[in-house]
This record gives sequence, C-alpha cells and structure tokens, in this order.
Amino acid sequence: MLVQARASLVVGIVLSTAGFTPAEAAERQKKRPGRFQLGPLYLTPKLELKNAGVDTNVFNQRTDEIPDTSIVLSPTLLGALPVGRRLRLTGGMHVDLNYFRRQQTERSTDFGGDGRAELDFGPFTFFGAGGGGQSRQRFSIDIDQRVLRHERWATAGVKVTPTPRISATVSGTGWVYEFASLIVRGVNVKENLDRNELTAHGQLRYALTRQTTLVASADVIEDRFLSQPRSASRLSRSYRYLAGFEFGEKALIRGRILAGQREFPASASAPRYRGPAFAVSTSLPLLHYGVLTVIAERDIYYALSPVILSSDRFRNTFVSTRLAGEVAMNLPFSLFGRGSFGLEEARYLLPYPAGDTFAPRVDHLWTARASLLRAFRAGVRVGGTIQWGRRVSSFSSLSYEGLRYGVQAEVIP
Repeated sequence: MLVQARASLVVGIVLSTAGFTPAEAAERQKKRPGRFQLGPLYLTPKLELKNAGVDTNVFNQRTDEIPDTSIVLSPTLLGALPVGRRLRLTGGMHVDLNYFRRQQTERSTDFGGDGRAELDFGPFTFFGAGGGGQSRQRFSIDIDQRVLRHERWATAGVKVTPTPRISATVSGTGWVYEFASLIVRGVNVKENLDRNELTAHGQLRYALTRQTTLVASADVIEDRFLSQPRSASRLSRSYRYLAGFEFGEKALIRGRILAGQREFPASASAPRYRGPAFAVSTSLPLLHYGVLTVIAERDIYYALSPVILSSDRFRNTFVSTRLAGEVAMNLPFSLFGRGSFGLEEARYLLPYPAGDTFAPRVDHLWTARASLLRAFRAGVRVGGTIQWGRRVSSFSSLSYEGLRYGVQAEVIP
C-alpha cells in the first residue's frame, strides 16, 4: 500500500566516503565491529518480521480497493574484517521475502549486498566499494506498480588529510538501473528509465571543533539512458552543490545539515531547472529515554511518463521535497515505542498528459506509522505495528488511501 520514496542514494554514498575526524575515527576503532567473532571476521546477524497482517489497498487504487494478507520477512547479515591497522573490509547482505496470500502476482524475493574496503597510507585513505541487488517494490512516488528492477554500483576514491582539521575527498561512482519491461499508463518502464548514472564528487571538510565539521561538496552527474530512440535524448548532465555542517556522535544534535543548489541545464533530454536542494538528517536525544530523528530532503528525479509537444518527445522530471520525523522511546514494562510522520511533495516540471490535453501535476503523500514492541529478552522484541498512507494528487484518479497493520518482531542473537 505505501510508497517507498526514493532517497538520494548517491548523496548518501559520497557522504559516507568522507570519513571521520581523527578523534571520531579513533573512537570507532575502539568499538567492537560485530556481535560475533569467527577468527578475524566479525558478524552481526538480524532477523526482522517487518509486518505480518493486512494491507487494505494492495494496488494503491482510488476506488474498489483490494485488501490482502501480507507478510514481509527480512534476514540480514553484516560483516567486518580488520586487516592490521591500515586495511578495513566491511560488507553486508539482505533478503526480503514478500508474501501476499491471494494476490500472488505481488509476491517477490528481494535481495542485495555490498562491500567496502579502506586503506590508510600516510595522510591518504584510499577506498572502494560496490554492490547490487534485485527488488520488486515501489521505488518512487511516481509509480504505484511494484516493478522488478536490478541495480549495481561501484565507487572509488581517495581522501587526503593534510592537517588534523582539513581533509579533501574526490571519488567517482557508477550506478546502473535496469527495469523489467512493463507497461504503466501506456508507457514502457524499461524503455524510459533504464540508465547508467555516473557521478564525479568532490568534498572539502574543516573541523571547527571535535564534534562540528564544516562541509562543502560538488557533484557532476551524467545519466545515459540506454533505450531511447533518439541519441540526443539519451544523455543528461546535471549538477549538485551542497554546504553545511556535520555533527559528531557525542554532539547534542547528531547528523548533518546541508543545503545548496541543484541545476539541470537546458537539453533535449530533460527540462531546464535550477533551484534549492537540501539533505538534512539529524537526531536529538530525548533525555535518557529515546531519540528524535528529523529528515528533510529536496532533489529532482526523472518521471516515467514523457511529454510530447509539437511532435517532440521530452522527458519529464519532478522536484521531490520530503519531510519526516520519528520518535523512538524506551517505555516502562520492557516496552519500546516508535512513531513517525512524513510528507512528500512531487511537483512535475512539465505539464502532465491528461487525455488529449496537458495539465500541471502536483502530488502530496502523507504517511504515518506507529509500533509498540515488548522485549522478552536481550535482542528479541515482539509487538504490533500500523501504517497509514494517503496521496492527494491534482489528478484525482491518482489519489488513494490505505492502511497496513499487523505483527512486528525482530531478533538479534
């Protein structure tokens, strides 16, 4: 029922490659890198029952909603292999088993994995990472169907720290998206969204204090669409500039607050755009009882449906603004509560097809979630969860509302 908003994945990767201040790095090295140790290898397994219950609107329909019983089971495994003091190897893998009792076409087995290596050599830290996976879930507010997609990515770069306060990072990331051939609203998803995304990233960091770092970054992003009939519309280049602050694990406010500009020059591949962008992910302790997390993101993404004007075919895009907050708290009687609320706005840059004409399209997706779990012993929690989602679109046929509720559990041995 609920749409899983596509986050800015490349932003997350390039920020993770930036590393930590020397004090933070030393603190992290003292921590045990995994729950279990097998020789030099550290492993952390986890089994999560995300939901076992009812989805009241399996297909996100405005009317004639179809309910069904659904189960989502997700085992994960994280690993770490320190090699001496200079080389660090980490990785992880996951499987999501999605079951629907009556709507068998919606069943899927999603999986993925990633790995990362870091090598320290004097003031330089060389790093490389890669991963991939298969998923059949909703990946954006733009598409309600669960479309099978394959992703694979790789990144490499170097970080140099000439002084304890200053560091610079350069990296390159390649990401390949391949979708199943499925017709949605008269458009083939594979032909319009298959692409190879290349990102060149540069970042400067200056440590103002032990827990506060000034950050500035720039990205050049090139998207090459693999199945476009015209060569002129296959290539799109855009730019992202962000600056702000990152806060350490012991700061009062932890996380990052970055803001800047996103730019798409005019081209045959995508409409011209220049506007604000931000990436905010912060957490604030609530005394000794819980944590408040706030997320704010604004970026631009490719839409599925093209726009045909004067016999020319243009690729549409939409500006996504997402705000979310979550509270997680330890409660009496070994209870753990979590509640969240979110809003995403999708504003399309080009008029959207509406029969024989075109009209502006703006969507608002409201979501809320609450769960209450009880700890029966260390690493085992069982309880209930409820999720609500409602999309209000300027195209009334694309609006919907639904609930998902059931049992939730997690086991960390």
